[in-house]
Amino acid sequence: MKVIPFTIPVSGEQSIIIQEDREPHFYPHLHQHPEIQLTWVREGNGNLLVGEQVHRFQTDDVFLIGANQPHLFNSDPAYFELDSDLSIHALTLFFDPLQVGKTLASIPELSGMKALLKGFDRGIKVGSNTKGRVIELMQRIQAAHSLKRVAFFLELLECLTTEPHSFYLSQQTPFAISESEGQRMSTVFQYLLKHYAEELDLEKVAAQVHLTPPAFCRYFKKHTRKTFTVFLNEIRINAACRILKEEQPLSVADVAYSTGFNNIPHFNRTFKRVTGQRPNDWRKEKFL
Repeated sequence: MKVIPFTIPVSGEQSIIIQEDREPHFYPHLHQHPEIQLTWVREGNGNLLVGEQVHRFQTDDVFLIGANQPHLFNSDPAYFELDSDLSIHALTLFFDPLQVGKTLASIPELSGMKALLKGFDRGIKVGSNTKGRVIELMQRIQAAHSLKRVAFFLELLECLTTEPHSFYLSQQTPFAISESEGQRMSTVFQYLLKHYAEELDLEKVAAQVHLTPPAFCRYFKKHTRKTFTVFLNEIRINAACRILKEEQPLSVADVAYSTGFNNIPHFNRTFKRVTGQRPNDWRKEKFL
C-alpha cells in the first residue's frame, strides 16, 4: 500500500467535478490529489484517516478534505466479508483550489473568497448547523449545468465558510508525505485496524514496515506528532464508540475488553481524553 497520486474523473472542461459512488466498500487505498474534496457519505460506516488523524464516519456525515491531504475512507470489516450484502453510497465534489482561486481573484466582488479557501487546508467535518444546506447544494450542483452549477457552487463555498465551530480533520497544515512514507503509514494503519483488539506487540508492528522498534517509534512520532500508543488508543476508542452505540446491552467493561483494553480505569481515562466524556455519559447522550 502506498500514497497514490489519485486522478479524479474528468468530464469535459468542467472545473467542478461531481461523482456518485455505489460500491461494496470505499476505495481501499491511501491516496491524495491536488483537488479539494467534499464527500457526503449517503450510506456507509468506517474509519477515516486524514493526515495523522483517525476519525469515525457514518451515514450522513459530510467531510471536506484539503488539497493533497493523504486520506482513506476505510469501510468497517463487515463490508469485506465474503457473504456481505452491505454497500456504500457517496456523493463527492472535487475542485482545484488554485484554478478556482485565480478565477475568484479576477472578480472584485468575489476576491475575498480566495482567502477563505485557505481555511480548508486542514480539512473539516461539516457540522449540523450547515450540513443540511451543504447536502442540498451538492445535489443541486449535481443536477445543474453551466452557469447554474457555478452559481450553486459559489453559494456552497459561502456556506462552508460560515461553519461556526469548525472541527478540523488534521492538526497539521500542510501535511506533506512522500510515497515511501505513505506506504509505511498505510501499512501500519491497515494492520492496526485489523488487529487493534489484540494485545499488540510493538516489535511485531514495527516488523510490518521493516523497522526496529526504536526506529519505528522515532519514525511514527516524527510523521504523526503522536506516539504509537496514543494513535493506537484513538483507533480503539473509535471502535469503542461504535460498539457503545450499536450494542447497548454490552457493559462498558465488555466494550473495553473487546477493543483491546485490559484495564477499565485506563479505558475510562483514555475515552475521556479522546471524546471529552466518560463512556457511560457518552452513551447516555447518544440515546437521550
